[in-house]
Amino acid sequence: MRSQRARSGSRLGSSAGPGPGEGSSTKDVQLADAEFFRALGPADLAEIQPRLIERSLVRQRVLFFAGDPAESLWVIQRGRVRLYESASNGRSMTLEDLESGEIFGALSALEETHYPVNAEVIESGLALCLPRALLLRLLADEPRLAIELLRVVSRRLRDAHRQLRSLAYDPAPMRLARALRRAVRDGQARVTRRELAEAAGTTVETAIRVLRRFENEGILRGEVGRLAVLDESALRRCAGESSEDPETDPK
Repeated sequence: MRSQRARSGSRLGSSAGPGPGEGSSTKDVQLADAEFFRALGPADLAEIQPRLIERSLVRQRVLFFAGDPAESLWVIQRGRVRLYESASNGRSMTLEDLESGEIFGALSALEETHYPVNAEVIESGLALCLPRALLLRLLADEPRLAIELLRVVSRRLRDAHRQLRSLAYDPAPMRLARALRRAVRDGQARVTRRELAEAAGTTVETAIRVLRRFENEGILRGEVGRLAVLDESALRRCAGESSEDPETDPK
């Protein structure tokens, strides 16, 4: 476990703040609009708000490792977080790429067990933590919260099945194009080749080769710390999506 933690980055402290140039390009999501919490009324939200614990999200910091005690439900107010697994050979695979308004860690907290995966910040921002005891009380008092949680779990399962099909049948360039589409904000993606490779379930070497091809074809331009998308329609085609539907959600 020690070597895994050294590879993945440093653990997040509650007082940590974004470093220079690490601002988030994702939008702020109010608690009333976030997954799970949107099922609560104004009075309930006002009651629990002071009991939520703020956590600054700093890019490449680890929020928790697999095996850590599951003590809270997390909700991202701003930024992005990936849930991933690490193999014994040092390779990692991204299981979920979560952004503003999405929750994680709920089922582990319910079971009073340990987190089964690692969580790493991929875009700086802010998260709120709902302690396990308060989560259990809310679920007991508000049955509609259990229904909302089932909706979230159902959607995540569909996403997981879609990812498995993609890994089994889609070529690496298509998967990398989709991973890049998910990371793009305002025409740019603050993402490393390693992060794209892990999100697409391929090697860093393959990611570098494919991205170089995309650059040669005028689809994107590599910049320091980011990738600029020059031809969104072409990137959509590489991802196997319709270029005529600008509202297609890559997730």
